[in-house]
Amino acid sequence: MAVQQVEGRVGLPAPIAELAARRWDAVVVGGGHNGLTAAAYLARAGRSVLVLEARERLGGAATLERPFADDPDYLISPCAYVVGLLHPLVVSELGLAERGFAVTLVDPSLWCPFEDGTSVAVWSDADAAAKEVAALAPSDVEGYLAYEALFERIRRTLRLGPRDTWVGDSPDRAELAELFGADTEALDVLLHRSIADVVCEHVRDERLRALLHGQGVIGTWAGPRDPGTAGVHAMHSLGTLNDGRWGYVRGGTGRVSFAIADAAVAHGAVLAAGVPVAAIEPGEGVRLAGGELIAADVVVSSADPKRTTALCGDAAPGPWRARVDAWRSTSPVVKINCALRGLPVFPAAPDPDLPHRAMVTITSGLDATQAAFERAVAGHPAPSWAEVYFPSRYDPSVAPEGRHVMSVFAQYVPYALAEGSWETRREEIADAALAEVARFAPDVVDRIEHRQVLGPPDVEARIGLTGGHIFQGDCLPDQMWDRRFGPRTAVPGLYLAGAATHPGGSVIGVNGRNAAMAVLADTTPDRLPSAPPLS
Repeated sequence: MAVQQVEGRVGLPAPIAELAARRWDAVVVGGGHNGLTAAAYLARAGRSVLVLEARERLGGAATLERPFADDPDYLISPCAYVVGLLHPLVVSELGLAERGFAVTLVDPSLWCPFEDGTSVAVWSDADAAAKEVAALAPSDVEGYLAYEALFERIRRTLRLGPRDTWVGDSPDRAELAELFGADTEALDVLLHRSIADVVCEHVRDERLRALLHGQGVIGTWAGPRDPGTAGVHAMHSLGTLNDGRWGYVRGGTGRVSFAIADAAVAHGAVLAAGVPVAAIEPGEGVRLAGGELIAADVVVSSADPKRTTALCGDAAPGPWRARVDAWRSTSPVVKINCALRGLPVFPAAPDPDLPHRAMVTITSGLDATQAAFERAVAGHPAPSWAEVYFPSRYDPSVAPEGRHVMSVFAQYVPYALAEGSWETRREEIADAALAEVARFAPDVVDRIEHRQVLGPPDVEARIGLTGGHIFQGDCLPDQMWDRRFGPRTAVPGLYLAGAATHPGGSVIGVNGRNAAMAVLADTTPDRLPSAPPLS
């Protein structure tokens, strides 16, 4: 049965003893979308591959759940919620469209209401977006267009030029400088500047600054005035699928992972869920929680570097362990997934349907976001900036007839609270985040039938991501490009495939492809000619 049909619940393909009775070319630790991608490419190249996922369902942070027992028809994407950075090579080479993957594009991409009753939308059509800005702040149209053009130059240089820098090894700083040439402004934005500085340099209206600054801090333990945050926005602007636009995966974000899993199975990979790995034994394979050894020549881990290194025990050398220990992976996000009896009303919207079509930005302004981050650093939850999504507006299949789904991605919250704990304060923190949304949609709380609240410790416990960080580490410049992890590690026979590797976090897939290509390049050359050609 297809993985899509069972929504990632693949169970055991054979008894553990049978899986342990053979030696595999590669064992993949973790059934997230990047691990599944690595497995699909390795199997496509003729390697015997076993994927071991600790949870009962595949997908990692890009999965599906039915969390509301009273209403099982709600399909929730608990962590990852939109797709825009998935690599077209992964889509085409693994035949994902033929396996059920499809995206409905979000337009407008952003909509932001303001306390004075005005609002602004960012449409995919540049002229329409310019008209929105002109209606709000006529003197800022030129600056806004220059701002958008700046990030488009970065995208074209890094993804659409002579080299797609996401494929294979990352360029180092010198290579990046060579790629940008005389465009030193773009390079400085990519590697050094804060999103606040870049936004304020281009537009003067505080409402436009409120709209734009949040794109530099999404999922990042930093405030908008902190250096490097412009690079976070740049990273999220580098998509080439659907010309860089974002959208909802039909049927929920987990359908990406399930389509990749079906491709892996079609090429001969074996998938096992509900099988925790207790240790990685270099040169031998992996040891399961039950004590069984799964023998393998190569281990590919899509777990984050801290989890992976802990599994290696004393086999991880000191310098490698020091690098991993220094890796920052503290999440600032509380995610609230809601089942709605109806869509909330945003009085500032000129068209009542407009907010539900967009990614809604909730903010009190740039300075308020910076202050919220500083409160979180001190241990106090301050979820005052948020993005709100209504996937059921585009895809009715994720909710019962006449009902809807809302996702709230709110910042900033600390992993460890200065007072109390997440167990005692989880609902209070969620209430505070929803109160921010209610400033612009007063009926939102009354529309909620069920909700699922995931703070950083919850994501860590459920998905296995250190710090609850869905990107497996901040995407600030000092942890990006050649400073991010590559697929090869200092542990013999161990490769990384997760979001902590180049090119970064999000639903990208090419991280897993890069890992598979590294394994194929490094192992048994006389077997490579028999592998199917890879682009």
